[in-house]
Amino acid sequence: MARINHEKIIFIVLATCLVLISGAEGGRTIAELEIRRQLKHLNKPAVKSIKSEDGDIIDCVDIYKQLAFDHPLLKNHTIQMRPSNYDGEIKSSSKLTEQLWHKSGSCPEGTIPVLRTRKSDLLRMVNLENSDASVIESAKLYVEHENQGGEAIINVWNINVEPKEWSTASILVSKRATTDMITAGWIVNPIVFGDNKTRLYTYWTSDSGRCYNLKCPGFIQTNKKTSLGVEISPVSTYGGSQYSFHMMIYKDLNHDNWWFYYNNEAVGYWPGTLITKMAKSADHIEWGGQILRTTPAGTKTQMGSGHFPDEGEGKAAFINNCVFYHLYETIAPINFPTRATRPFSYDISRPQNVGQQPGASFYFGGPGGPVYAK
Repeated sequence: MARINHEKIIFIVLATCLVLISGAEGGRTIAELEIRRQLKHLNKPAVKSIKSEDGDIIDCVDIYKQLAFDHPLLKNHTIQMRPSNYDGEIKSSSKLTEQLWHKSGSCPEGTIPVLRTRKSDLLRMVNLENSDASVIESAKLYVEHENQGGEAIINVWNINVEPKEWSTASILVSKRATTDMITAGWIVNPIVFGDNKTRLYTYWTSDSGRCYNLKCPGFIQTNKKTSLGVEISPVSTYGGSQYSFHMMIYKDLNHDNWWFYYNNEAVGYWPGTLITKMAKSADHIEWGGQILRTTPAGTKTQMGSGHFPDEGEGKAAFINNCVFYHLYETIAPINFPTRATRPFSYDISRPQNVGQQPGASFYFGGPGGPVYAK
C-alpha cells in the first residue's frame, strides 16, 4: 500500500486553492473554507494558550491528542514516555539558551507546547518546493559508520539569510541510499517561518513522509517545556557573550524509536514505524552548518556566525563535544573527515578535543559570496 506524504497533500490542496482564488469569487470562498479546515486539523484543541512576547502563540495540547497520532501508521501507537537507556549529561562552558515563551507562562502536566500554525504559515508552504537552481552548501564533520546517533553543544547566532533561502547549525543522522534522515538544531528560515529569527527545529524524511517540527503527523512529543519551531533567546554576539545548547539525536537500544534531546531533557521521538530503514541503526552522522543557495551566482546568506573559522573564539561559530554512539560505545570523531563544499564562502576548522568533556570541537561558517570567489 502506498504511504501518505501529508505535507505534499497539504501543498497540493493549498496550491489548488490559490488557483481558485485567482479565478473567481466563488473560488475565494472555497479556498478560505479549505484553509480554515486545514488550520483546524493542524491546530488541535488547546487546554491552555500562551502568547509569547515575540508574537508566537503556544498551544498546550493534550499529549494523547497531538497531531502525530493522525498518521495512519501511528493509530494504535503506545507512547514511550521516556527513553530507556540514556542518563548522561554534557555541560557547556558557554551560557545555555532559553525559549522566549517561557517568560509568558508554562504548560500544565499532561500537555505538550505546540507552536500554533497560522494562515500565513499555510500559504508559505506553497513555496517549500525548491527551484532547479537550488544548491545546498555545507561545512561539516561527518562519519560514515554504523551508529545509533550522537550529540554536541551548538553555538547559537542570528545571521543574515536571503528571503528564499535558509541556514542551519545542526546534527544530521541518516541511512545512505535511502530517504530515511533526521536532523535538528537551530535554523533561520524565512521560507517556513516568514521571518529571520533563530529558531529551534527538527526535520525528518522517509518513505512515510517529511516534516518540519510538529507541522504534520510523525514526531511524538513527550516534554511539556520545549516547543519546536520557537525563537531561541538570547543569541551570541560578535566578540561578546556566547550562548549555546546541548542537543542529541539517539536511538533507544531497547526500542526502534529515535529520541531528540534539548538541553539535557528528552523532548520526544521519531517512531521506528515511520523511519523503518533506520529502525536498528544509521550509517551516516554529521555535525556542522548548511545553507540553501537559490541563485547560481552566489548568495549573501551566512552560515554559523557569518564569519570564517579562523577568527576563533567569540567570533566564529563553534560546535563542541561531538560524539557518536555505536551500540554501547561512545566515540569522539577526532580523526574523521571534514568537508566544505565551497570553502571560500563557508569553511570548517580541524576538529580537536577541547576541555575536560570528551568529543570533537570545531569552528565553522562564513559570510557567503559569489560562487567564483577564490
